[in-house]
Amino acid sequence: MLKTIKIVAACVLAMLLLAACGTGGREANLSNGNGAGGNQEENNAPATEEKKADDAEKDNTETDTDEEQSAEKEDSSQKIRLLEMNITYEVNKETKEDTAFLKSSDNQDYSLYILPEFELTAEEPNKDVLYLKENDRHFMRIEILPSETNMDDAVATMKEQLTAVNSEVTQLEAKDSQWLENAHIYQAEKDGEIVTAYLLKKDDLLLKLTVFTTKDENYLDPFLKMAETIEKK
Repeated sequence: MLKTIKIVAACVLAMLLLAACGTGGREANLSNGNGAGGNQEENNAPATEEKKADDAEKDNTETDTDEEQSAEKEDSSQKIRLLEMNITYEVNKETKEDTAFLKSSDNQDYSLYILPEFELTAEEPNKDVLYLKENDRHFMRIEILPSETNMDDAVATMKEQLTAVNSEVTQLEAKDSQWLENAHIYQAEKDGEIVTAYLLKKDDLLLKLTVFTTKDENYLDPFLKMAETIEKK
């Protein structure tokens, strides 16, 4: 009987020990699951957010770069001028249209479109002459003045030069020419000769134009139409 009691007690003790081991293992597993696993997620969260921020910044940088490259291409395309263009002009109340060709000055920093009847040549440093081939009495002097030129002094000089044609110098206003709206325009006449001078800022150029023509054959309009196409190289 005593032996039987000992055996039962031993079995109960063994069962208690097994139960205790099972509880410890489960607690350990629960601790590992809630502790190590939870901490791992928390540790990974800042890294994930940082990666997202880096990716967003990279995307923004690539977008900015693409936009800059696109803008550079657009600027480059705007600087390209076609080799020819059609110009409509008037001579003695007769309207004409012809193809003008792009020409760069060898003497100054600009280009323009020139009608077939005309030719551009250097007159002296910083001065070109655009003239009618069949009659060079009709011509336009083109001068690019230094950017620091005083406008009041330049206007005074221009008016004084015109007094060599006629002491009476008339100030004119631009008509139907938007690009000449802010120009200083003066004219002098003598014996059928007409000299008209223009001083204006066009894009990055301070431009002085002096057109020589006549009342009988007035070529002022084609000269101005070609001058309107002047652009800095």
